[in-house]
Amino acid sequence: MRMTRNWKKRTFVRFFVLLAGMLFLIRACGPQDIDTILSEKGILPEQVKLITTFEPRTQVVLYQDLTTNNVTPALIQQKMWYSELSKIGVGLHDNPSEPLSSQISGYQKSKGKMIYILYGYLHDADITQVHIRYDPDPASAQVEAAIVEFSDQSSRRLWYAVIQQPIHEMIWDIKGLDDQGHIIYSSLDSEA
Repeated sequence: MRMTRNWKKRTFVRFFVLLAGMLFLIRACGPQDIDTILSEKGILPEQVKLITTFEPRTQVVLYQDLTTNNVTPALIQQKMWYSELSKIGVGLHDNPSEPLSSQISGYQKSKGKMIYILYGYLHDADITQVHIRYDPDPASAQVEAAIVEFSDQSSRRLWYAVIQQPIHEMIWDIKGLDDQGHIIYSSLDSEA
């Protein structure tokens, strides 16, 4: 009887130690912090222009690609047990002679869902808003981009938008507006 009690106690202790070890390993294999994820893919902090969370556990990163010198997007998805960084697209071909530059990059998530990242630089100081229409119906498929001003001496402004809606026709009209809402730039007009 005494031997059975000691055996049960040792088995319980072994089970507890094993469970604690498993929980430690699971925690160690969980999602990493964003800086670690980026550095593992060769993206240094000084290259990062923007990190924004657009849905829980998913971030868009815009960074300066050192090989092309273009601003390039990446997507970080933090899964339950690991984190994944996907580099997307070829990067922004900036044209400072235009009022604004733009680039569209797409990423296919699971089950065929797409994420579109639109971004660029604003070169015209009068542009204070960027609106994007991505569907033939101008009333239903429009989004306003966020504008980021950098605090360094460059005084450059970056705009970006993330669209997760299904897009049936690839019609993009990117408009730059002033404070009063007047259109200064339209990508459809500049293509004509």
